[in-house]
Amino acid sequence: MEVSNWSILPDELKVDILCRMPDKNLIRLKCVCKSWYFFISNSCAPRFSSPSPSAVFCGLIYLRRSPQSGKTSLRLAPQATSFGDVADQLSRNLTAFEHNPEDILDCCNGLFLLASRSSNPTQYYVTNPTISECITIPVNPLHGNFEYASLAFDPTVTLHYKIIRFSRINPSLNLDVFSSETGDWACHAIALEPMLDLGRWNQTSVYLNGVLYRLSVAKYMVCINLKLKEHIKTNVNLKAQTIELPQKDKFDRSGSIGTSRGALLYLNNDNYRIKIWMFDDSCRWVLKHRTNFPHVVFTACGDFSLLKFYAFHPNKDEIFVGISQLMITYDLNANKVYFFNKLRHDEVILCDKYYILPYSRCGVVLNSVIKSH
Repeated sequence: MEVSNWSILPDELKVDILCRMPDKNLIRLKCVCKSWYFFISNSCAPRFSSPSPSAVFCGLIYLRRSPQSGKTSLRLAPQATSFGDVADQLSRNLTAFEHNPEDILDCCNGLFLLASRSSNPTQYYVTNPTISECITIPVNPLHGNFEYASLAFDPTVTLHYKIIRFSRINPSLNLDVFSSETGDWACHAIALEPMLDLGRWNQTSVYLNGVLYRLSVAKYMVCINLKLKEHIKTNVNLKAQTIELPQKDKFDRSGSIGTSRGALLYLNNDNYRIKIWMFDDSCRWVLKHRTNFPHVVFTACGDFSLLKFYAFHPNKDEIFVGISQLMITYDLNANKVYFFNKLRHDEVILCDKYYILPYSRCGVVLNSVIKSH
């Protein structure tokens, strides 16, 4: 097609044509010229980036450690052998950013949030290892001691992202929110109803449809609406909803949340028995799966008390579980088990202190968002 003919096509048709190409080739086309760079970054990349249905699930990000050397490294357990190059590229790119593997706090739709725990005030970074990009976040001088933070990013809605830093509750929940749209931090106090002991949190959080979800050890889920424009203004009291977890008195632990097929899911288990609920539009828990792990899982793990939940598959009715040297895929509908990833005898998965994150590639260029606005 001649350039003159291409230039007169409507943008919607251009996007449809370009998005039929493999994502690797599409990313290379951004080198053609500046206009193509911004057009592909802002209009095409979200089409094949998570949580778009067209996004390809690459595998699970995890931390491994060699007991002999004590060294830790970040790895990707690929979903298929064809993603082996993705695993190698991801490892190289994160290493190139010169961060420790333990610096990773969160992963949201292909972007990573990192923090330098030794710096005071805390220095945060947002990285996209797919395209080897790392953005240094402006420091907030009030961020003295390190606190956990979450990343909120959905390229199907906006190319901007937010960082949500959780502070101590005394007596309210304090949030500092950084917006890439404004380039500033905003401080908020959130009154929780009912007031309960949320001083201890599960480390993982979930961002879905503009809402950030996080579990407390008290077995409640806190829902923070980030779609409202008020979050970019400081000293504004935001509202958060607290939802009691299902059958919370029957389980010793608070369980885990995650997303699959655009839905928020909650999982809890009592040894070999597992239950999964879906959080519906009316803010109610609906039991989706109730099953027992097949005996082959016990054979592989040796002890159900050692079995840990890792993640939900983003596109299938499957979950990832395992022990320190083994990852297992469990098909909830077929009640079948597949061995997903096995480590060498001299390596272990750091699943107690650090979490395991589903990963899909993201083609959005963060710098282009800033320069094109």
